[in-house]
Amino acid sequence: MTVSTNYSDLIQKIKAGKLNDAIIKALLSTEKESFTRIERNLYFRISAQGTGFWVYQYKIHNKPKRMTLGTYGKRPDRMPLSDARDALAEARAQVNNGDDPLAEKKRTKQNKYKTVDDLALDWLEEITSSLQHPNIPIRIYQQEIKPCIGDISLNSVTGLDIRSVLKHVKERKNTVRPTIANDTLAYLKQLFDHGVTLGLIHHNPAISFKTKHAGGPEKSRDRALSLDELKITFHVMQEHQAHFIRENYLAVLLLTVLGVRKGELIGLPWSELDISKAVWYLPKERAKNGSAIDIPLPKQALLWLEELKIRAGNSSYVFPSRRASKRRGYISDDTLNHALTNLFGRKTGKLESSTGDVLGKAGIEYFVIHDLRRTTRTLMSKNKVCADVAEKCINHVKKGVEGIYNRDAFFEERIEAHQQLAEQVSQLISHIEK
Repeated sequence: MTVSTNYSDLIQKIKAGKLNDAIIKALLSTEKESFTRIERNLYFRISAQGTGFWVYQYKIHNKPKRMTLGTYGKRPDRMPLSDARDALAEARAQVNNGDDPLAEKKRTKQNKYKTVDDLALDWLEEITSSLQHPNIPIRIYQQEIKPCIGDISLNSVTGLDIRSVLKHVKERKNTVRPTIANDTLAYLKQLFDHGVTLGLIHHNPAISFKTKHAGGPEKSRDRALSLDELKITFHVMQEHQAHFIRENYLAVLLLTVLGVRKGELIGLPWSELDISKAVWYLPKERAKNGSAIDIPLPKQALLWLEELKIRAGNSSYVFPSRRASKRRGYISDDTLNHALTNLFGRKTGKLESSTGDVLGKAGIEYFVIHDLRRTTRTLMSKNKVCADVAEKCINHVKKGVEGIYNRDAFFEERIEAHQQLAEQVSQLISHIEK
């Protein structure tokens, strides 16, 4: 049977109740932009582009609403007349129950959090915007949590899964220090607290775990290297430069002489340096304690930076990333840690040491990169640098009233303190550099 494509004829047939898919197809073929009542609450809209949509028009709480049920066409992607009527009946039932189907539809779209990964993306986006060092929770999630439970359904995570994550951390890191395991547990609790807050889960599976289940109590480190230990360490690093490359070696020299934090150095852009004035202007946004400082650069540090400039090529950073990275342009937070750990014969991630314990065999007790900062402070004390000056050299900010009113930057004194230490370090490596 041929159906008329005259718009007026089609409308009359619809009003007369003679409705089927052939009538709807004919109505759509007119390509007339329109909004036609099909039956009670159900309308057919033809857009300016000639696409047909089923529309439910209703009232909820005395407010008129319109909701698109679907696009007209064949299953499975589109909605024929029979499916539109089914969708209409479902929407009507929601209204009769006092629910707004449009609001429920939006809510369903928003509920996209199915796995731990889905929740983590939302959690990380929320917390990292307010953190000074957002790379830390991102790294902990990517390296420690995601490999174990990232793909697991949110509602199926149990205490056994939390325990497996903590076990994974301790086995992978093979750590003496419990910091990473404890940090992982803290972030697990925050992650699932976020899920409880959003109403996605009713219980935090990590809430009952304590420090004793992770890394245990953390002891404050007091390791500082002597000048003799530094001499041996630099020598071993140079002997094994195939495993501890020149850029890493220069980074250790700078950390020792300047006393800055590792994160502040590895993320150093050339734009913060004024080589002509021999000053590094560290802004508060990048300082771990949020306190900006002008760091005097000793002559030796300028030479090391000159070499690093050549090695960095066209990079904006002093220590450019050695792998393609969309996140940032400088080396990973673990790069120096792993390189040093390797020289102590310890595993780095899944990799066995490539050198064995060459530092230990040379008589050097285990230390970590952060211990270099304590080394700087200790050596300055031995050099009889005034305590206030030495504290400022490593950008320690005093608390309380004294910290508020003592704004003296001790810049001239710090020039002398850093230069004295740089000359000592330079003497230690003089036999290596020749």
